[in-house]
Amino acid sequence: MKKILRFLCVSAILLLVVACSKDDKDAAFNIAGVNLHGVKYLALGSGNNAKGEDVQQMLYSIDESGNMQLVAYNYQCDDDGLETEISRNIGISINQMVPVGDNYIWLVGCRYVCNDYSGFSESMQDRIRGMVRHSEEHTENFLIRKSDGKIFDLGEVIGAFPYCIVNVPGFGNAGLVGMGGFGGTPLDGDITGDRLRKLGLINQHNGDIFLAIGTWNGGLSRLHDNGSTLSMISVLPGTEEYATNFAYAVTDNAGHLGTCISYGSNIPHVASIMASDGTLPAIQGIPRAMEGNTYWPEMRCIGGKFFVSVHVNPWDGPQYDSIYRIDINGSQVTAVGVAAGYFSGDEYETSSTTTYVSDEDTYSWYSGTTLYTFNANTYQLTSNSLPAGWPQYSLYDAEGHYYEEHLSGNGLQSFTIYNLATLETEDVTCNRSQVPPFNFHKGCGYDGGLKAFIESVILANGSTVTIVTPVTGTDRGVSRVESQTEANNNVVVSTLIPLN
Repeated sequence: MKKILRFLCVSAILLLVVACSKDDKDAAFNIAGVNLHGVKYLALGSGNNAKGEDVQQMLYSIDESGNMQLVAYNYQCDDDGLETEISRNIGISINQMVPVGDNYIWLVGCRYVCNDYSGFSESMQDRIRGMVRHSEEHTENFLIRKSDGKIFDLGEVIGAFPYCIVNVPGFGNAGLVGMGGFGGTPLDGDITGDRLRKLGLINQHNGDIFLAIGTWNGGLSRLHDNGSTLSMISVLPGTEEYATNFAYAVTDNAGHLGTCISYGSNIPHVASIMASDGTLPAIQGIPRAMEGNTYWPEMRCIGGKFFVSVHVNPWDGPQYDSIYRIDINGSQVTAVGVAAGYFSGDEYETSSTTTYVSDEDTYSWYSGTTLYTFNANTYQLTSNSLPAGWPQYSLYDAEGHYYEEHLSGNGLQSFTIYNLATLETEDVTCNRSQVPPFNFHKGCGYDGGLKAFIESVILANGSTVTIVTPVTGTDRGVSRVESQTEANNNVVVSTLIPLN
């Protein structure tokens, strides 16, 4: 019943979004790319206005010397003589920036910003205002190719993509971008590329990007880079019985791609491993939906190996949960039952929340007041109650850690690591010997993609320095200066993505 209600709720949302998306923009220009020569990082940052209030986030580049500057976009215009004016006067505000696979960066929830309309004809002003207005109402989404700065307009590739709502395994329905993404923010508050990959929402396989849903009727889509264009190929088509059908894809450490898709009504719910010819045959030995029965497969990659859990709710007979190990030997795929359990709930509860997905040998999820952990080697499923006073599950990253910063007048002094795998905490004192004295602290936030704390501080001369403090590795807790802006151009950096 909970799954059916989930389908109906999302169907209503998507139907509303479909009705709202008919306002097609009259394109006056197309974004072409950015110059990434000599760039070490792309940064998402916001400045402040005359009142000191933060304004919209923009894209900045950071070179090898740590110098940061606002990114200038290249545009293509149907009036070639206006390309320079458009590049000078039109920018993009960005809600979030996410790494996608090894080769791309996703700019989420973007809006065009025009600084000056006076250099354009009246008709061109109207068309530019139309594009700005459209982006404010619906938001745009772009993909940057890291190798050369080429930008793909995802709205042109997948018409429904900016309003896509996907099923986060174990979490439920979450909008990721645009209107469907509630202004670009997912429901669980964590849109790092690492979590998206581990949950199967965006995955790279053989150079292509596999995207959960991507069409109005659900299914799984593959984005293929043709060099100058990006094409969308339907891998698992959805059905029109419900407005949304859930699909996702995960990869193991041997280069295989696995997927699960859940359809409405009595259509089979399928768990599959992609064959060498690109087909997705159902894994034999795992229950599939039949009339009068409900099977909900949940696939995970734990310790580099595929596992599928199934919740069975027949009309007659008891409910039960089973976990299968998926063995791949050439073209042969075998399912072997190894334990009782379900990857997103307790014995009969299937609406709980995935806490994290690990590349290590364990996978954990949070249900009610209990943390469950499955070991990929021993097949043991254990449960523990979280210690009193621990953070809520939604705050943890994809590895099951929460990093609580401790600030003073001199910025980040230490941080506490909450570890779900061990249910232990650790305090790390920061080394600030490389940080110059500053006048005003602009805040500190944890960057899940970079796995570091990022601070923006204003120096005595008015310039802004971005300070990075890693939370893992040999440099854990050692603060370093990563970039510096010019005086009176203060920028608070929220996200840093390395280009190599």
